[in-house]
Amino acid sequence: MTVVDGQQRLTAIFEFFDDDLDLGKRATKEFGGPYYTDLPQERQDAFDDYEIEFDVIDEASEPEVKEYFQRLQDGLPLTSSEKLNSVHSNLRDFARELARHNFFTSKVRLADKRYSHFDIAAKVAAIELEGIETGLRFDDLKRVFRAHEGFSRRSAVAQRLRSTFDYLDRVFPTKSEGLRHRALIQAFATLVARLVQTGRADGYEKKLAKFFEEFTRELSRQVELGPDATDLDYLRFQRTVNANVRGNAQIRQEILLRKLFQFDPGVAQIFHPSVVAESGVGKAIKETADSVTGLVHDINSAFAAANGHDLFKPTTKTSRALTRLAKPVETEKQYGAFVDDLYFLFHEGRGTRLDGQVPESFNDINALRTALRHDVDHGSPGKAKAKMKRLGAVFAKYAGVRSPETADPSSFTLAQANLLAALEGDLRQIRSAVEAKPTARR
Repeated sequence: MTVVDGQQRLTAIFEFFDDDLDLGKRATKEFGGPYYTDLPQERQDAFDDYEIEFDVIDEASEPEVKEYFQRLQDGLPLTSSEKLNSVHSNLRDFARELARHNFFTSKVRLADKRYSHFDIAAKVAAIELEGIETGLRFDDLKRVFRAHEGFSRRSAVAQRLRSTFDYLDRVFPTKSEGLRHRALIQAFATLVARLVQTGRADGYEKKLAKFFEEFTRELSRQVELGPDATDLDYLRFQRTVNANVRGNAQIRQEILLRKLFQFDPGVAQIFHPSVVAESGVGKAIKETADSVTGLVHDINSAFAAANGHDLFKPTTKTSRALTRLAKPVETEKQYGAFVDDLYFLFHEGRGTRLDGQVPESFNDINALRTALRHDVDHGSPGKAKAKMKRLGAVFAKYAGVRSPETADPSSFTLAQANLLAALEGDLRQIRSAVEAKPTARR
């Protein structure tokens, strides 16, 4: 109990004793009267005889008072954020300042109970100071607060943190339904901090708001689907929200970056190419390629059981293509070979067996190969220009730029990751549709 809290509680006790404070309806019904003099005699006697224990601390510095408060409360179920609030550090004071930012008070739906806003601000600050790999449990944050006891409000990190929450305040013009969970708010703030750090984020606020809206909506949908989810990244993200384990912040950051690059590949041009690698795109490509290979096998097995033949015709070309999907794509030549493999698998390999129900990703693969392997300049100048524009838009949909000839190596990697992710989602839907059909009688 702080001095102020203690004084307020003692004042309330004496006001009740003097009949200047009533108990309220619920307590009046329970104890038999609204004021002290209205209570039954045995209740008055119990009130008179109750002993209040308290400690008076004289000549103690603020750090010593905070330390004493923490030791005194160790036996009570304090939250980690309440304990962290008692750590003496300039960083703690700055996190408290951030927690009063207009973003928290006006845009966040999460109630500020038991220092929840302070908890988020502290975690965002810790990541900015010590990197995305830092732990976010109480002991980890306490160590960070102690290590940065002399943190300066005028430091570059302090300025970046203020700019991050200023930017978030602009991204969300009103309260957002999606800003209800601590881990999700922390993850999005950390993503915004990376964006702000580029110095090129101005003007991207509306698009980022749309991304956040779509991400939270799809997260909810995929979690509800459970085992039938078509995008396992969202289930991985949700698992990190449900458990405060070291490394979860990095997993959330990687997934958010990948989903942002899928939502708008062009945003990768704002970041340094190294950020594409930091999104875990290399590992994701391997995992998604393996998933696509497994889905092709599952679909063929289910389709053959019902129809007597595979949906995706196995050939030397398609078999070789499946083994190379995870091979890194970093040059225009490698990109061309990757698109050829996808074309043999999902255009030639399926024949006419999906006519009328061809997924969007399959059509996009056909368009990408047309742009690479066919002369699109023939015909009238107007038609040729329209075709080139349309095909360029398909490449930009996955790579963020309109032409492979002008693409940075990281753009090819991004195109590979985004194409595989789109294919995985469409193949999961095909598998569900095929498995739902009854097996043909022999």
